Amino acid sequence: MKIVIDAYGGDNSPGAMIDGTLAALKEEDFEAVIVGKEDEITAILSEKEYDKSRISVVNASEVIDCNESPVEAIKKKSDSSLVKAIKILKDDEDAKAFVSAGSTGAVLTAAVLLTKRIEGVNRPALSPILPTMKGGGAILLDCGANVDCKPINLLQFAVMGSVYMREIMQVENPRVALLSNGTEDKKGCALTKEAFELLKAEKSINFVGNMEAREILSGDYDVIVSDGFAGNVALKSIEGAAKSITSALKREIKSSPISVFGALFMKKAFKNLKNFLDYNKRGGAVLLGMKQVVVKAHGASNEESFKNAILQAQRASKTDISDKIREGIAAIGGEK
Repeated sequence: MKIVIDAYGGDNSPGAMIDGTLAALKEEDFEAVIVGKEDEITAILSEKEYDKSRISVVNASEVIDCNESPVEAIKKKSDSSLVKAIKILKDDEDAKAFVSAGSTGAVLTAAVLLTKRIEGVNRPALSPILPTMKGGGAILLDCGANVDCKPINLLQFAVMGSVYMREIMQVENPRVALLSNGTEDKKGCALTKEAFELLKAEKSINFVGNMEAREILSGDYDVIVSDGFAGNVALKSIEGAAKSITSALKREIKSSPISVFGALFMKKAFKNLKNFLDYNKRGGAVLLGMKQVVVKAHGASNEESFKNAILQAQRASKTDISDKIREGIAAIGGEK
């Protein structure tokens, strides 16, 4: 099995992408195809120890950055690391997954335009795994691939998220909740009210009702369904709150000698909190609904984060998650 790596586009590329790939190769059995500026990549690799039979490098002279229009950049930059990597994923039958820390819009656009959706899937969903207070994780979908959605899209998101949590996260009967502005059945906008009825009527999922955004990390839900606009706002709010809490805690600890002394006794607790809030521990967001596995790593990924994104892609490919999603979507009637 090959995993195709976009070595450019992230804040710490290509170094973190290469180091993350080498770290992942030490933990799992796969071959890596690293795409990007060959001279730079080979120069970095020449200073590392690794199994050369498990890595190949494909040259790509261009890079798509976050300030470019995704559609225009993909059309104009055919020799970019992103476009060439996606084409390898499409054309090489041994390539089963793709990982990139590049522009979210460009990754999503390239994946949709250059590869194929699973039969019956109306729209793919960007789906990160979030930590919860009860351990494990919860999948949030969509968090940005589809700003405007129809009720059927949310139903399909619920099915895809349930399959992922069951097959990859080993949750036997994933609890599905619809993100809304209240827990009551009649709460929400026109979209969520109609989607609520579809979710409630679908027997193949364990729909438990509406939920509020403040409960996303509670651990009371396994699959959180939303349109891409609200999901992205919720995700960015969580990331911002986590960063603010960490900064405020550091400021208060440094505010007095007594606080610094007291913090010594809380060192383990602070370390656990840091690990809980650290996105580097959780890998990336899978674009569910594609025939092949596409993982969008965090733009600021370091070696650990990118390694975990690759391992996430490897697990999803090994589990044949796309085939299982195809079965789940077919069971509810497919694209409408």
